[in-house]
Amino acid sequence: MKNYQVAEEIKLVFSGNDYFDVLEQIINDSRETLYLQTYIFESDATGIRIAEALKKAALRKVQVYMLVDAYGCYPFSKETEKGLTDAGVHFRLFSPLFSSESGYFGRRLHHKIIVADKKTALTGGINIADKYSGINSEAAWLDYAILTKGDVCEYLHWLCDQFHRRGNSRQLNFFEKSLKPALNENHHLIRFRRNDWLKNRNEIYKSYVEAIISANDCITIVASYFLPGNTIRKLLKSASARGVKINIILAGQSDIPTLRLAEHFMYDFYLRNKINIFEWTNSVMHGKAMIVDNQWATVGSYNLNLLSHYVSVELNTDIIDPGFLSQFNAHLQDIMHNNCHVINLKKTGNTAGVFKRFKMWIFYHFYRLVINAMMTGKKQRKRKH
Repeated sequence: MKNYQVAEEIKLVFSGNDYFDVLEQIINDSRETLYLQTYIFESDATGIRIAEALKKAALRKVQVYMLVDAYGCYPFSKETEKGLTDAGVHFRLFSPLFSSESGYFGRRLHHKIIVADKKTALTGGINIADKYSGINSEAAWLDYAILTKGDVCEYLHWLCDQFHRRGNSRQLNFFEKSLKPALNENHHLIRFRRNDWLKNRNEIYKSYVEAIISANDCITIVASYFLPGNTIRKLLKSASARGVKINIILAGQSDIPTLRLAEHFMYDFYLRNKINIFEWTNSVMHGKAMIVDNQWATVGSYNLNLLSHYVSVELNTDIIDPGFLSQFNAHLQDIMHNNCHVINLKKTGNTAGVFKRFKMWIFYHFYRLVINAMMTGKKQRKRKH
């Protein structure tokens, strides 16, 4: 089991009250150190709730380190920042404009990590904002996180330490080298996987590729901004051709309408290759996950598109655990059958007129052009290093 470690507990956490109740409990139970790193932290009711919990932790002498992305949180409330720092929270923004971190254009801190006392962690795709909690009677955005307990969480502690201090972490390198593979285990196994092109980390993408290649029976993908590159599309096509049943749950509602149009451009390809498309319509889709053969799953912040692959800092948790997989698979089957629209070739042909198809084509190629422009020269320079 390469790089897998045994956790004391693995639990699926849902967006909405479930996530924020768990998050607040982790903060309240922390005793020594607490790291919180996220892309979006709004100063709305949900953000204030979590900020108050962080301040209370700092006031009882917990060393609290908070890192949020400067672009994702722009503009971060000065009042909230002052309240946090006055309470003793070590707060900073990741990659503000004209900082040393902004030299790599477009690189954003997109991972979502909370780790307390090196023993308890929450990872996934859920940001801190009302839209993820479902406050004010609005349905929470669909997303997931993983609660992990045990010594394996120390890895995340040192990873967050490295990012917060803007440097290489000897402790992280030492911890990675000291890890020993789990032997003769088939439950409570996890590994944390990173994607960070600047740091030569491409682990999440490799997890997806390896899992799709090894699939024998079924693949279910939850994808919020689904614009996979040529390799992933070819692998999905090949898997379908050898008899693997593939279901993809996409956004029926999106916070980026133009990206949804770009996604629709590829519907014809998927459907003609017998890949099933389901659109979640109860709220905005924001989840990023995959389950393969009911034996393996990954959940995290990584989107199957070139932005996550080449630009953003991402983290996923890969899981091998029968109880977890049974619960997650049952949940995905339930929402596909009860909360999604099934898309077919006839439906796409009838609903997409010539002008809409043209817009889909335009936006699909626009997004790919933007990413390619951002990556101009970077791949070549990377190869030279």
